[in-house]
Amino acid sequence: MAQYTPTSGMISQIGWYGTEPNQIGCALQITFQSRDQGEIHMIVDGSTYVMDNRPLNVGDYVTFFYSSYAPAPLIYPPRYQAVAAVHTPNGINAYLDVFTQVPYNSQLTNSEDTLRLNLSGCSLMTLPNGQPFGGALAGKLLLVLYSTTTHSIPAQTTPEKIVVFCGNQVP
Repeated sequence: MAQYTPTSGMISQIGWYGTEPNQIGCALQITFQSRDQGEIHMIVDGSTYVMDNRPLNVGDYVTFFYSSYAPAPLIYPPRYQAVAAVHTPNGINAYLDVFTQVPYNSQLTNSEDTLRLNLSGCSLMTLPNGQPFGGALAGKLLLVLYSTTTHSIPAQTTPEKIVVFCGNQVP
């Protein structure tokens, strides 16, 4: 099971969220319709990584990632704490996972062996703060943006952008 679960949809409502007076204004509750779970409330706070620091607005199509292992209240609609958010307009996909190197090959594959990366010189690799990344990708948590995949198993893609989370920079 992957450590982070993605869910995508169009934002329909944004409001302030906080359970204590000193927390009001520090987090947002974002309501959206996901393709796979229906209506969802996603909590976005200062610890949530938002790609390119781009503000989230009603009408935006976004992919959110939340921890598969974090506790979640048994309520409807479900409410999750977002660890990452990425604008994913039509045709753009995002995936957050630890990628490892395939034996006897330079390709990287995700933890469930469902997505394999074919790196090219066109793949932009950055750190979360936007600075370039120049090390080895294997064994690191990667946020991958891509547009097309093969129909093979595992699916293969040439990523357009990779955000590399090093060491304790996990979102």
